[in-house]
Amino acid sequence: MSAYAYYSALMSRFKRFAIVIFAGLWLVPQAHSADLHIESGPGQLLGVNWAHFQLEYRAGQPLPGWILSVAGLSLADEQDLGDLVLTCRQAIRPIGGGCIDGRIDWQWDESEPALSASFVHRRESGFHHLDLREEYWRIELQIPENALDSVNARIVLDQVDLSVLPAPLTEALDLDVLYGVLSGEVRLDADQLSARLSLAGAGFDGLEGLVAADGLELELNGQAHLTPMPESFSLSLIQSAGELLFGSLYLPSPEDPLRVEIEARWSEQALDLDRVVLMDSGALELAGTGRLVQGSEGWEAESFRIDSAEIYFPRGWRRWMDGHAAAAGFGDLDTIGRVRGSLDWHADQPLKLEAELFDVTVDDPRGRLALDGVAGQVGWERYGPAAGLSWGGLKLFGFDMKPSSLSLAADAEGVHLQTPLRLPLLDGAVVIDGLVWAPMDESRIGFGFDARIEPLDLAELTRALEWPEFGGQLSGEFPGVMLADEVLSVAGGIDVQAFSGHIQLSDLAIERPFGTLPALSAQVEFSRLDLLELTGAFNFGRMEGQLSGWMHDLRLLDWRPVAMDARIFTHEDVPRRRISQRAVENLSDLGGGGGALLSGTVLRVFEDFPYRRAGLACRLSNNICHIDGVARHDSGGFYIVEGRALPRLDIVGHRRLVDWPQLMGQLAAMVE
Repeated sequence: MSAYAYYSALMSRFKRFAIVIFAGLWLVPQAHSADLHIESGPGQLLGVNWAHFQLEYRAGQPLPGWILSVAGLSLADEQDLGDLVLTCRQAIRPIGGGCIDGRIDWQWDESEPALSASFVHRRESGFHHLDLREEYWRIELQIPENALDSVNARIVLDQVDLSVLPAPLTEALDLDVLYGVLSGEVRLDADQLSARLSLAGAGFDGLEGLVAADGLELELNGQAHLTPMPESFSLSLIQSAGELLFGSLYLPSPEDPLRVEIEARWSEQALDLDRVVLMDSGALELAGTGRLVQGSEGWEAESFRIDSAEIYFPRGWRRWMDGHAAAAGFGDLDTIGRVRGSLDWHADQPLKLEAELFDVTVDDPRGRLALDGVAGQVGWERYGPAAGLSWGGLKLFGFDMKPSSLSLAADAEGVHLQTPLRLPLLDGAVVIDGLVWAPMDESRIGFGFDARIEPLDLAELTRALEWPEFGGQLSGEFPGVMLADEVLSVAGGIDVQAFSGHIQLSDLAIERPFGTLPALSAQVEFSRLDLLELTGAFNFGRMEGQLSGWMHDLRLLDWRPVAMDARIFTHEDVPRRRISQRAVENLSDLGGGGGALLSGTVLRVFEDFPYRRAGLACRLSNNICHIDGVARHDSGGFYIVEGRALPRLDIVGHRRLVDWPQLMGQLAAMVE
């Protein structure tokens, strides 16, 4: 059922309620001198039908009374209205004058509980006056005797506990939980409905946790003109406390009262929002209009326009944007600045958006992103300029980049860079030559770019990252980087010139790069790395020679290795190949309990030893490293280092399965 139909049915049921009650009261006999019993089958009076009717009147002195029971109530050609029992313990003489001590019990249907309340009824000056009371609410009705379809009503609510409302009502609202205290007044005067309500300590939960609230303090004032069509209404809502959740939008309790004002016209097929104003002091100010229409699948937005919107950071970010950012993995950002803009959207037309940023600063406490002093304009139309922004500083994953600017334009293919974006970094730069943000299909939007790294000095880079310092250069070409469905994929490769050798990364893909549990997959190849530079940089113990190898099918989860097939090995064509005592000890430990086949006395005599070849392999799966070496040993183990000449030293491993976290702990301890 549509919202309009539900509302119309509710008002119709309310009027039927009044008609049935007063029709029943009208049926009470005027005689009062003797007891009376009347019973009949189906009948009709004043447009009210019934299946069974029974009236008992007691003329007792001094308190006459009566009981009226009507079963199977309905209005002509309309739905059933249930069963009604009116009990009057003290009638007004003559009996037709009313009742000063009555009780009403109305059972609508089997799924809804009975309405039970006390009532007082009087007939005065051509009007029926009915006052229904319960512990926490009161309804006052007034209907002319000659016009039962004209109802004046007043509903007074006094500390109504919402947690005891009938289950069918909360289910109709798609709520699993509803609580709070409701007070106020609702009036129906001919064709005008007005309400003044307050809600305290309220909360709800529904739609499988997509909507929820707690600790709500609300005040609502509203008016509705019921005729002529289209009906119009206005609402003013003030929230002074409480948390709200709507999908990814989480609103913490406001520091100052939040105000919403709406003026609208409601017809059977459309809801026109002629004025919508939201005032969240120090956070967000918004004014706009909109239109909803009744479609085949329910109410749908046809248009929405924000004439003016201004959001102030940090309060505006925390209240209105942090929930969406957290869903994308960027919760709890520190922000400063202000954004002003407008928006115009129609279902059959492209979106039009304009925004201006004033000295906006964004800082991720997890160190992934920081932007300082962003200023400029952002626009979105079918064609034309899309953005012109500049900033005083940018930090990505600990990399400090100097001031830069961004210029975008839109065309039939999507959004593109007007000029290359150059992000200065240390002695080089990251340059984005081409960028496009465009639909991939009807449901997905892709973000792609071509980028390159101008050579960076690795000594400076490792110092900036507080890594062990080593020399070389980092460069790369990325001809096709695509971000879609939370996966960042790189078509090109990253080249690293380090340790007088070459390292290359290919088939690089990062899942959820900014979200929870990011995952990286890649193929890594390294060739002819200088072992003396490598072991010196990581304080592992000295080795001389050259090292090559690979890490195939590498996968990191939350930046920690969880799978790979890796192998490293030295080259026998390098003239000088030697290993120090400390490197011997560390390699023995890394071999999973292997040992050096040379006496401890001899080890202490020599500072280093010649070797023929060295290497390790690790196939990582389920936190277990399956270890191998460069060759089998006669003992059943494997060579980690195979010695040569004198004094000959062999390092042989015997344990082939090693706990990966333990191995990483050992390695960390060795290089400290």
